[in-house]
Amino acid sequence: MYKKVVTSLALLLFILCSCAAGAGSSTTGASPTRAAPSASQLTENATAAFSVTSVDMTVSPTTTSTWTCGSYIQVVYNATFHVVSGPSGGVIVFSYTLNNGRSETPEKLTILPGQHLSNYVFTWQGALPSDHTYPGRGGVMVTSPNQLTSPTVSPAGACR
Repeated sequence: MYKKVVTSLALLLFILCSCAAGAGSSTTGASPTRAAPSASQLTENATAAFSVTSVDMTVSPTTTSTWTCGSYIQVVYNATFHVVSGPSGGVIVFSYTLNNGRSETPEKLTILPGQHLSNYVFTWQGALPSDHTYPGRGGVMVTSPNQLTSPTVSPAGACR
């Protein structure tokens, strides 16, 4: 009975997320459509082991060349985790870096059954140093349920 309830809730969550993903407006014309998962895909996901398949990174602002050195700014790093949630979901254990791995901050994300994406945002704030050492390259290093290192990103350019 519990598995049926969890499976039903996971399917409902998937359907709601799929509908919500297509509900936004698009400035480029028609938005892409997604086909409902087949029975074999649902069965495959229900038996697949929980894992992180990839991590995409973005940064905002994309350049610091519009600021003068000494200006105080905030840089936002966004990690998008692509996961196979398996029948029970799980916890992603990872660390993020703001300086190309010279230091790391540990974190965790809980993934629900049926979930395929999860975002984690981290920031750097400060005055832009004239030696251009910050903002640094940001990325994540996953240690569980499997090991994976994301690409690193940083704003282009240098303060003036």
